[in-house]
Amino acid sequence: MKLGVSSYCFRQLMTSGEMDLIAVLDWVAASPAGHIEVAAMDGEYYLENENVVRDTAKHAEEIGVPIVNYLVSGDLRTADTNEIDRLRKQLDVAHAFGARIFRHDVAPWAWREQDPGEFESTFAKVVEGCRAVADHAADLGIVSTIENHGFFMNGSDRLARLVHAVDRPNFRVTLDLGNGLCVGEVPGKTAAGLIDVAASIGIKDFHIRRSAGDGWLKTLAGDYLLGTVTGHGDVDVPGLLALVATKPDVPVSLEFEGMEAPLAAIERSLANIIRLNESVA
Repeated sequence: MKLGVSSYCFRQLMTSGEMDLIAVLDWVAASPAGHIEVAAMDGEYYLENENVVRDTAKHAEEIGVPIVNYLVSGDLRTADTNEIDRLRKQLDVAHAFGARIFRHDVAPWAWREQDPGEFESTFAKVVEGCRAVADHAADLGIVSTIENHGFFMNGSDRLARLVHAVDRPNFRVTLDLGNGLCVGEVPGKTAAGLIDVAASIGIKDFHIRRSAGDGWLKTLAGDYLLGTVTGHGDVDVPGLLALVATKPDVPVSLEFEGMEAPLAAIERSLANIIRLNESVA
């Protein structure tokens, strides 16, 4: 298994100024992880700071921690030309980082269509936008991906349908093993339905409850989720790792989003993933 870490795990420390991306790279270099994915998410920071991207890419190469994936937000519900151009520029950032995988959203995380007709009309525009982005990615030698994320483009059936409709050899999926829970899909179904079209894989764990207090995410199935250390939650991590093992060349990145202290949680999550992976090997 090619195990790495998403910079999203360090978001709390990066937001507070305690760590920057160079410090994150150094932390990863001293850990059992072998790569990093850079999660820009909603920010344009890396798009606006070419020197940071250049220096980070150089440092990553020097210490032997490749940047495999670059993740950004996106909204292709109308295939807006300005948004497509913005994502093309973000692809140029991914190329400057040395990443060979690029992940973009197609709608705001919380947005949901109100009826099946709205899904179909929106889907057609999303396909158009994804094709335009993927074509620019192909020119850069990059695989363009969509993650099963949020409440609209989530669930294995919708993602598989999108890949088929876009019909570009370099358009695949960044498969998050836990996110299907947000729309009531069990992780095993998500993984089985998308593993063959996955260019990268994200691994996380959740506590899952039928009722909960503040701070928990309510899913479309009426369950409640709370991120936690991988191996401490209710997700069948060993079962998912057994499926991941069938794709040994696909990079796997830890995504911790719990309430525990970040560095200790990341370290423990990596150790648990390695231990659990050995147990199913």
